[in-house]
Amino acid sequence: MRGGTARDIPPGEQRAVVVGGSGGAAVQACALADEATALADLGEPDKADTALGKARELWQPTRGASGGELDRPAARLALDRGHLKRAEQFASASVRRWEGAGQRGRTHSGVVLATVHVRAGEPRGLQLAYSAIVGAAKLTSARVRRRLEPLAAALETQRGSDAEQLARMARQVATTRA
Repeated sequence: MRGGTARDIPPGEQRAVVVGGSGGAAVQACALADEATALADLGEPDKADTALGKARELWQPTRGASGGELDRPAARLALDRGHLKRAEQFASASVRRWEGAGQRGRTHSGVVLATVHVRAGEPRGLQLAYSAIVGAAKLTSARVRRRLEPLAAALETQRGSDAEQLARMARQVATTRA
């Protein structure tokens, strides 16, 4: 959400559905999504849910919109609470949203989806983790690289040398400056 992408949406742009107002709603919704993420990081999940709910009431990006997104923060909040099925639904929607669009957004969403699958112990989790780690390694985004930390922690809880190797790889990419 950071990086000003929502601010780049012109007020009259028809790429997003704006409920009850102007294009400034996109900026407000993205700020509320960032607030939700910060509140979750501070151990305030109920307040985070409230902020994200307000964001969703205010604005919903369309598939073609390049700025802002609300499914990834919702997936992270659900994941943090251990609601893996709900997290998977939001993360999958986020990955679909970024298909054919920005590499950073797609990779960031892929990291969250991989984390969900690894935490659930699903066989596909290791393949998703590998793809997410390789994708993040190609980017210069420190934010995406930092999101590899929860994936690495999830991988460390899994048995097997593949999971161990992927955890090391994720931690290395997460701490490497691009």
